Amino acid sequence: MPEHKNVISVRSLKKAFDSNKVLNGIDFDLFEGEKVVVLGPSGSGKSTFLRCINRLEEPTSGEISFEDTVISDKNIQEMRAKIGMVFQHFNLINNLTVMENLTLAPVKLHRMSADEAEKKARELLRHIGLISKAGAYPASLSGGQKQRVAIVRALMMEPKVLLFDEPTSALDPESIGDVLELIHEVVDDGMTIMIVTHEMDFAKEIASRVVFIDGGKIIEEGTPAAFFSHPKTERVREFLKKVL
Repeated sequence: MPEHKNVISVRSLKKAFDSNKVLNGIDFDLFEGEKVVVLGPSGSGKSTFLRCINRLEEPTSGEISFEDTVISDKNIQEMRAKIGMVFQHFNLINNLTVMENLTLAPVKLHRMSADEAEKKARELLRHIGLISKAGAYPASLSGGQKQRVAIVRALMMEPKVLLFDEPTSALDPESIGDVLELIHEVVDDGMTIMIVTHEMDFAKEIASRVVFIDGGKIIEEGTPAAFFSHPKTERVREFLKKVL
């Protein structure tokens, strides 16, 4: 394991929706600077795992800690400012402009003044080539543009950890490349990330660790080289035959 600080610690995490047991006892640690790719078949619990970490879902049982504090003990908005999340379907606020989407949370949560937030937002929009869209509404943007704005919105809060839940699955092939390039920049800047993705080549390229979930449990984990070239379990070998 990396010789870095433990940022997120998960112990005996379970989540059920009525009789449907989605997570069945997950133990997991995320260390500062890690790039963890979460793989697994549809319905395996990957997205629910991320949503529990961000407190979009409350665990049925178990414990999640962020920087040695149980997250249920923290103010939810304070915690989400430190653990950002990028969603599959963007989750931009449709009746706000791009600029308003980017500056709302930093100003509302008193992390920046309105002037500071707008200055930072303009810098980020200029960097991703979307400064001309600052006054546009989300409905006028392409899927790839929406997702890049959503990533910038998460970065506006200067989080310690960034979670990506299948950020390219709703995009057309051309847009996927633009979004993956931006995520690559985020990774290169040293952000600690967890990403659920079906983009296997991208996973091999950016991951420092791969975690495979099936049936609500972590079945196998390891370095990309070990995971993709020398899987330890038959279940992972079956999965890789289908996706590679």
